[in-house]
Amino acid sequence: MHMDMLRRKNRPGRPLKRVPDGVRGALLNAAREAFAEQDLRTVSARSIAAAAGVNPAMVHYYFGDKQGLYGALVQESLGPLIVELETLDETTSPDTVMDHYMRLIADNPWLPNLVIREVLYGDGAFREVFVEQFAGRIARALSRLLERKRAGGQLHPDLDPRLATLSLISLAVFPFLARPVVERIFGGVVDEGFLDTLVAHNRSLLDRGLRDDR
Repeated sequence: MHMDMLRRKNRPGRPLKRVPDGVRGALLNAAREAFAEQDLRTVSARSIAAAAGVNPAMVHYYFGDKQGLYGALVQESLGPLIVELETLDETTSPDTVMDHYMRLIADNPWLPNLVIREVLYGDGAFREVFVEQFAGRIARALSRLLERKRAGGQLHPDLDPRLATLSLISLAVFPFLARPVVERIFGGVVDEGFLDTLVAHNRSLLDRGLRDDR
């Protein structure tokens, strides 16, 4: 639709101006930095474009609006994990999935802030989008994996895959959602060293809690 509109605005015989390939990436990078520090409501498309060094019209060209830009950010970060989860089989270990999930969140520190502000406490339309397109798909895929592993005798037969999924996601996400509190209570900073220790701890915890040792 955007291309049709641009073509209609072009005069006959005048070549269509191409948008540089790097503009979309620059807008995403600028948005990451802005959303890590501010509420979605207080960040304008104009300010994101200014930080990226491009015309504000480029936000609408690539993403439609701020909600579309937000969705593109989350898709870029969580999309590969979701695709991976939806193609897993029972040979995959749940703690490996959680390890991957935790490191993905650690690599995208803006994501927990956005989830808190716009999904947990926000009242905008993006909450439904996030739940259905991202969080819901992750939870359903992980629950199916646990169900298959339980049916195959690899996990304890009394395990509830839905509740186990909630536990796995909680272990993976909570330290980052509550990062200021976690750092103050336990000391230190949630850095690479802390993450490695936490991942190893959670792996051990899950191995003992999920496995059927009968």
